[in-house]
Amino acid sequence: MAVPVEPVEEEAVPAEVAGAIATAQDAAAALVMIGFQLEVARWRVRVARKTLVEAAELVREDIHATKIVVAHAFTVVPTLNGRDPAATLAASAKLVASVFSEKPVLPGAIAAAMDLTAAVSAIPPPVTGPLCDVRDLLRAVSDEHDRARTLFADCISYLGLGQEYATWQEFSHRRRHALTRSVVVDMRLNGAIGNAVHSVRIHRSCQIKPPRRGRGMREAWELMEILCSAVEEVDAVLEAIPKMRDAVAAEEEIVSQAIDDAAP
Repeated sequence: MAVPVEPVEEEAVPAEVAGAIATAQDAAAALVMIGFQLEVARWRVRVARKTLVEAAELVREDIHATKIVVAHAFTVVPTLNGRDPAATLAASAKLVASVFSEKPVLPGAIAAAMDLTAAVSAIPPPVTGPLCDVRDLLRAVSDEHDRARTLFADCISYLGLGQEYATWQEFSHRRRHALTRSVVVDMRLNGAIGNAVHSVRIHRSCQIKPPRRGRGMREAWELMEILCSAVEEVDAVLEAIPKMRDAVAAEEEIVSQAIDDAAP
């Protein structure tokens, strides 16, 4: 005759441990959400980079057109009556002077480039561009990151891990990595926005200043240099965001492992 086996009741989880697990789950969920937000931020930065590169190409077209005109300046003007080199030189000099005048050779290209750049850098307010959207998103990420840390700090001592100090040290180590990358992202992002804004302001300033010979060419070269710097800053942001995301993911792994260890 079979002996009936009494069902073994699972040991009830103490209320404070259950509450700590729930809090840790909130922390883990916040860290997972940060990972998603950083992916969105990186996608928006890539969109901004594409626009800045397009703007730089338009400015480069103006510079290239200027070089072509200068290169052919002494070949397109015929010698007066075939015996007056001085007239040829004077006419060519006049043509070159017109190239280096106050206006770009391709003003439409410069204007279009600055319209694109203004869209990226949100000029004028209250319009928002992708780079400024990313800056706002990263502020939200920072707040959520702080909240996740506070949640885990509040619950770790109640999880009954027996190694709370070592777990917290590892979590803090990963968090410092994430914060370091966050500083890089913030600094380079602000640099890109600053360069974009600066280029637009230079162009607008040139539009309202009195005509001055040589300003058009100088403006094009200056805009090209600033836009290239903006693209370099954006590239640095694109490189730093995945490293920040990986550090946050490591934080989430530590919290999730603590939850698993505390669960009955």
